[in-house]
Amino acid sequence: MTQGEETALVTGAGRGLGRRAAVELARSGWKVALNGRSRSPLEETAEEIEALGGECLVAEGDVSDPQQVAAVVERTAESLSPVTVLVNNAARIGPARFQEDADPASWSGTLAVNLHGPQALCREVLPLMRQQGRGRIVNVVSGLAWMAFPRFNAYCTSKAALLQMTRCLAEELKQDPVQVMALDPGVMDTGMQADIRSLDAEQLGPVREQFLEMHNKGILRDPGDVAELVVTLAKREAEEDSGETFALRDLEKLRSAGR
Repeated sequence: MTQGEETALVTGAGRGLGRRAAVELARSGWKVALNGRSRSPLEETAEEIEALGGECLVAEGDVSDPQQVAAVVERTAESLSPVTVLVNNAARIGPARFQEDADPASWSGTLAVNLHGPQALCREVLPLMRQQGRGRIVNVVSGLAWMAFPRFNAYCTSKAALLQMTRCLAEELKQDPVQVMALDPGVMDTGMQADIRSLDAEQLGPVREQFLEMHNKGILRDPGDVAELVVTLAKREAEEDSGETFALRDLEKLRSAGR
């Protein structure tokens, strides 16, 4: 099966890393299903892909709703082809509050998008990947999966759980032609970072200055660079990748191994 016959499903494809990953996958020959909750940003991504001559589908849907997840995967298979590459990128950052001040619904909502969504998507695409004899799942985690960070307890917890889910799923899939990896993108210059900087000092406390400083010093990573890592992982068929976590520092080594 060539990349031109394969379909990648990218969640959170309307902006940031999701958009850049979707575009680069299309540039590399994949058909791409673009998922997100808001149609307009997805259509902007689709226009960029179509300008490259790529084939894509706007697959609007909320990953926190298992029924919508199932519908997105089914529609993708019918309109493009069964998913062989899944990029679980969609995420929300809030609530930016200490634990005792956090709204329970907002806390649960973050886990629903960041953890339950990837789990539902994996459940839906795995039978299709087995049928195709190939599958690559890339779960976008965060350095906050390892590091405690005040006021972002829900986000840290969800990313740590997603990392462990990746490891457990890799063990479950040892006898299958499917690899599942975690990707730590680092701190990127994305809409999520802009959202964080828009919060006031009362919400973020002293850590607000850290986010402002990273932006002002220009040290935030370009999501386009991280998108290259997504494409590189999607191209590989190395069993030893499964269960591992990859970061931008691994890109050149992976490229060299693929030559």
